[in-house]
Amino acid sequence: MSQALGRVFRRTAAAACLCGAGVAAGCAPAVSTQQEVALGADYSAQINRQMPMLNDQATLNYVNQIGSQLAAIADPRGIRYHFYVVNSDVVNAFALPGGYVYLNRGLIERADNVSELAGVLAHEIGHVAERHSIEQLQRAQNANLGLNVLYGVLLGRNPSGVEQTAVQLGGGAMFAGYGRDAEREADRVGVAYLVRAGYNPNGMATFFEELLSMQQRQPSRVEQWFSTHPTTQERVNNTRAIIAQTPGAQGGNLTTDTRAFQSFRSRVASLPAPPDRRR
Repeated sequence: MSQALGRVFRRTAAAACLCGAGVAAGCAPAVSTQQEVALGADYSAQINRQMPMLNDQATLNYVNQIGSQLAAIADPRGIRYHFYVVNSDVVNAFALPGGYVYLNRGLIERADNVSELAGVLAHEIGHVAERHSIEQLQRAQNANLGLNVLYGVLLGRNPSGVEQTAVQLGGGAMFAGYGRDAEREADRVGVAYLVRAGYNPNGMATFFEELLSMQQRQPSRVEQWFSTHPTTQERVNNTRAIIAQTPGAQGGNLTTDTRAFQSFRSRVASLPAPPDRRR
């Protein structure tokens, strides 16, 4: 465990001791935004060392431009969000606490338009803004689990093994396993973010539909997505229902696609093949 992560857990453990026997009864020590950001920064640094990152600056600038636009609308805490691209052909995305969001290259290449890319980013930002991974930590504390198990819950139970799997599969959701309610909430708030940012929220639903189609054609390319983001036709229908109920979501001035996105996607496709495509 790194020093930064260790400090976070030591502070959490101290708070748990203050709660005493009340922990098991539901007295979860609060995790501050500062602690959350420190946790995310520490593990992000580990991920960036372990995983095959795409370091093309133009690509990163474009993703950060859209992501930062959505995050400024989504998260009132004013924390700085960071967006990275994993150089893998596997379709996946995940977010760490504190505003660290990762997209796989394969996801970018399979997004047909900017609203689909923005939809994925909005969903992942929703998990961060609603603090879903922190809720997982606090539920674990309420269950009176030991620190080693807490570390496992947050980092995938065996960090070195998970990191190795992440390299092979092109990105594991280290803070995966959100419940159905959290996934629905991330979809719901994500739709609202998209509308406020001027993007067509139907892109979220059409991308889900594309993934369902890919599951039939190329199951290995989307296996990681489905293991961490359960996606069914019911979810597509629920998302469309959310869109129908969101004020302004049917406005004709919402952006579905841009030339800038198509140029961006073409640039990504022209870069040297990712490691998992060279095999």
